[in-house]
Amino acid sequence: MNKHSFWFKVALLSIATLTNAAAAVQVTVPLIHQTLAGHSQTDIELLMSVSSLGILIFVLLSPLVTRLMGNKRTVVLGLLVSVIAGITPMFTENYTIVLASRFLFGAGVGLFNSLSFSLISIYYTGHERDALIGYRDAAAAMVTTLLTWVVGFLMGGGWHAAFGVYALGAIPLVLFGLLVPDNTPVVEEEHVTASGHVRINGAMIFSAVFAFFWFTAYFGITVKMAPVFAERGYGTAADASFVTGLVTAFQFLSSLLFGQIKRLLGRYSIAIGATLAMTMVFILIQSQSLILSAVAVAGYGFAFGMVMPGIFSNLAAETNAVSQTLGSTMMLVGINVGVSASPYVLKTLNGWFNQTSEIANYVIISFMLLLLAIVAFMKATIRPGRHANKLGETAHE
Repeated sequence: MNKHSFWFKVALLSIATLTNAAAAVQVTVPLIHQTLAGHSQTDIELLMSVSSLGILIFVLLSPLVTRLMGNKRTVVLGLLVSVIAGITPMFTENYTIVLASRFLFGAGVGLFNSLSFSLISIYYTGHERDALIGYRDAAAAMVTTLLTWVVGFLMGGGWHAAFGVYALGAIPLVLFGLLVPDNTPVVEEEHVTASGHVRINGAMIFSAVFAFFWFTAYFGITVKMAPVFAERGYGTAADASFVTGLVTAFQFLSSLLFGQIKRLLGRYSIAIGATLAMTMVFILIQSQSLILSAVAVAGYGFAFGMVMPGIFSNLAAETNAVSQTLGSTMMLVGINVGVSASPYVLKTLNGWFNQTSEIANYVIISFMLLLLAIVAFMKATIRPGRHANKLGETAHE
């Protein structure tokens, strides 16, 4: 099938729809706890978080598996494992089996997670690649929201039924299995750093470190939303939940528009996105009303959808074809470690400055985003790279 056809692109993007799906069933925790009364609340919560461990381990193993099996077989294997492991809790109340299935679900996702980025970079170049990277993030955000709604509907039949949501993973399994060929093409080398050899380059290291701090900030912003609202006295936990949802909604919007954003801003898209994010957090710090906070969070979500596709786009542009999966893997490790480390990083920094208020976390995050923006501007200005676009220029296709 022609790689420029609509259905080929749908098949390629469809595998991203499961990358954030582990969290879709988190609302089942109270019901599971009622059924498995012999286990503590912490034990039940482990059923949700253990998937992240599986993802992290198998994201690291993915390049090795891909070398042995090839790109398509690795994706199909990962999707198959995810679907089977995902629906397993429908049929058992054995805690150990459910725990193992949740780990395996994460393992399956970990196998194809980095490929959901790198395959786009392998098949496409230039503006088409940038647009699809944005669509990839938009699809992941949209489907994660839809899966959460489906889980809410299925929970009417009990927590077992809720895990049936993962049967929908059969859709990308069929689409990818039927429409994407076994042989991965050798890309017309738009950006080659080492001819034919897998290697770690500076772009990979920069992207992984940037992603670590970006997601440390992101997790801190979302998890501290309810405490900040309560501290300021202008919103409830329900209000915070709604406002936090605006991050995903506006990330979806800017991800859809990323191709056009990249055309307009060129290599400065990450720096400008980080500056916008920092500005929105600063407004959030100053806010004394729910409406202004909601506007600031929406702006932050839009900035988030500018930065993340931008990082992957730049990484793809500065990494040779055979190293794309390794580069995506390093990025995903940076993301996952950043999320996991966020509470400890913020706690440590608060301790250094003797801060105890909830809003102090946002002050620290605003400075973190300021530093990221400065670094991104410096990288774009001082080392634009031989293939990077100047502001407003049209990328080479």
